[in-house]
Amino acid sequence: MKIGVVGFSKRWFDQQAASEILERSIKTWVDGKDKSEVEIVSGLTNAGVPKLAYELAVRMGLTTVGISARRALKVRSGIFPCDKQILVGQDFGDESEAFIDYIDCLIRVGGGPQSRKEVELFKERKGFTAEEAGSYLYEEEVEWFGKD
Repeated sequence: MKIGVVGFSKRWFDQQAASEILERSIKTWVDGKDKSEVEIVSGLTNAGVPKLAYELAVRMGLTTVGISARRALKVRSGIFPCDKQILVGQDFGDESEAFIDYIDCLIRVGGGPQSRKEVELFKERKGFTAEEAGSYLYEEEVEWFGKD
């Protein structure tokens, strides 16, 4: 099972709430599964929601996968030392289709336009009915403290 995680990539959000949401939602999907077959997949950077998801994955003994554009290699926060890295394109957003094609389910914790675009792409590509979507997609907002 490949669980994708998207959300805020900056640090100005309620990180405690985001961590609790991630832990609750990931555990729901992981409970009863062979952990060696579970991957947490996010945007490779060592910041924001991706960082929180990767840190949780490490604590839970899950494989970490980073899918991003080459631009991630130059961000100030650096990249998370994922078990597997997949680089697609040059600019952020170039990797969205590859990311969506790679994952089985998706968690969105807050986030801006790219996170929301990836949710819509996920729904479109996977072709779930409205009833099925709830089994594969979890979205929750958290408070943003940064400037809009």
